[in-house]
This record gives sequence, structure tokens and C-alpha cells, in this order.
Amino acid sequence: MTDVGWTLYAEQMDAVEGWFFEADVALFSKLLACQTAERITGDMLEIGTYQGKSAILMGYGLRDDEDLVICDLFDAVVDHADISPTPRQQYSGLDQQQFLANWDRFHTRRPTLEVCESSALDLGDRVLRFAHIDGCHSYQCVAQDINLAVTHTGERGVIVMDDYRGVETPGVAAAVWQAVGNGFLFPFAATYMKLYACTSAADQSYWLERVRDCADICAFPDFGLPSYRSVSAAQIQHSTAAH
Repeated sequence: MTDVGWTLYAEQMDAVEGWFFEADVALFSKLLACQTAERITGDMLEIGTYQGKSAILMGYGLRDDEDLVICDLFDAVVDHADISPTPRQQYSGLDQQQFLANWDRFHTRRPTLEVCESSALDLGDRVLRFAHIDGCHSYQCVAQDINLAVTHTGERGVIVMDDYRGVETPGVAAAVWQAVGNGFLFPFAATYMKLYACTSAADQSYWLERVRDCADICAFPDFGLPSYRSVSAAQIQHSTAAH
């Protein structure tokens, strides 16, 4: 991550609308810095970007040969059948151009923008090292997004799930903990808003060692989660389709 650019964004982050709290800003920054220092490569993905508050930070972790894919419906979110009327009203008027204006204040190279439902997103042969899932919060949508992220996440990759414990978002919790119980997600840390996971027990141990002393997080193995078996992408897809 570039120190000068990140310092500039840290000073102006509050000017970008959105929900991205201090503990998560710090943990995103640490994880991305670790991936840079330890030569962990791959593209990044954000599903649900709002005005770009977290995406802009992720952009500082990109190498020249890597891409950040942003998937969002923007103003078409009001037509999403799986989002209840109250959240749809909250996001009405969301403007793609506002996201790009925010992004362009801090970066010269734009991300790949996919204006579609995440169920229609085709990542091809991309290998991801960092994915932030904060789109539709219904169970079916989140289960599909987890499937997509797990299928494309490479070794030492990180998957971040938003709103995993909110009283108003039980679908997220149901999909997340089903994925954990089935051995698809391996959580290593959590904040009040976000759960941080990877796709193997080995990677869970790897990341736990790097974040266990961070302030304002819970280290999940302290709760005695078992080390689940590894599974194939085909098994993941079958399990998701079954539900």
C-alpha cells in the first residue's frame, strides 16, 4: 500500500459517505499490507460498494497487474426483488457517477465496474486474494456470494462478510454460519460489523498469527471452532444449489 496515498485518504475518508468503522479500516489495512509484504497476489472483489468508502482503501493495495472488480446495482437497487422496501428506499438515488467521482479523487486507474446482480457476475478464471461481500443481505443472495468468493479465492486469500451478526440481517448470519459449518469458510477474526475468513484451516492459522494482537477484534479460534475438512468447488456449488 502506498503510504502517501493512504495518508491522504485517511485524512479525507469521512468525506466519503458510507459505513466503514475504525476497527475494520485498521484490519483491512493490515491484511492488505501483509499480502503486499508477503507477495500474496491476485485480484480483489467488492460486492456492494455504495459510494466507495471501503473500495477506495482496497485500491491502495492493488499492484499494477491486479484488478479490483466492483459489483453493484447502483440506482437499480430499488428494483431488486430480494431487498426489502426499507433498505431499497435507503439506497435509492445511489449514483454510479458519485462512486466514480469519489474514486477518482484518490486513484488514477479505475476498477472494473460490473453493474449487475452478483448472481450474474462472471469472474472467469480470476483468482482473488481479497473479497468484501456487502451486497444484498437475503439468505439466498449471501449464500450465492459466498459460493462465488470461495470458488475464486486463492491460497492466503481473505473473504470479508459484512453484517454477519445484525438483528436486521438474519439471512447473512444463516448463510455465513452454514458455510462455516459445512467447511467452506474458516473465520479467523471479527469486528462488531464484519467477519474475516479464508478457505482452509491452514490459511486460518496463517492469518490468526498475523492479527491476534490487533485491537478491537475477536480472534475466532479462541471460541474453539474445529478445523473443518477441505472441499471442492463442485461440492460448494452443489450444497448452495440444494438450498
